[in-house]
Amino acid sequence: MPEVLKPIGENDLKTQPVIRAQGPGQVYGRILVATDFTAASTPALEQGLKLARQNHAELLIVHSSVTPASLSFMNADSYEEWEKQCRTDAETNIGALIQEARKEGIKAHMLELLGLADDAIVEAAERLEVDLIVLGTHGRRGVSRFFLGSVAAQVVARARCPVLTVRSWHRERKFAHPR
Repeated sequence: MPEVLKPIGENDLKTQPVIRAQGPGQVYGRILVATDFTAASTPALEQGLKLARQNHAELLIVHSSVTPASLSFMNADSYEEWEKQCRTDAETNIGALIQEARKEGIKAHMLELLGLADDAIVEAAERLEVDLIVLGTHGRRGVSRFFLGSVAAQVVARARCPVLTVRSWHRERKFAHPR
């Protein structure tokens, strides 16, 4: 079972020394990879794993959950049940990647965050002294981007460290003229 850290306000990572890149060609010591468990996250997770391997960096794989408004009208047991389900889902979805990273000698952690994804990612990166954020992008344009927003765009705009966005190609590309 992967190591699951408590939400950002209570985790132990902020008290651990940050691993700093030391060898030639090593740029990153702590890499945060964000996932929403969609196909758009897969290339970002693969890239984050590759960069962690190349840099002998610590890898933080994070997922953020927003408390549904309906829970505010329910008792504390309902909230605890929802929070437990979020953690279980994160363990299930991220667990295999954590194990793969650890088999390759990468120090990897899963971190379940609470709050809006862009806020939670930026806050975690700052508190945990992350050297690089890696996240996927759906590549939405036009009206869908306007209404759905872009977590990636918000993180790029607000993060104090470098951000690598990895485009998902899970949708077939359309060309005006066939080649």
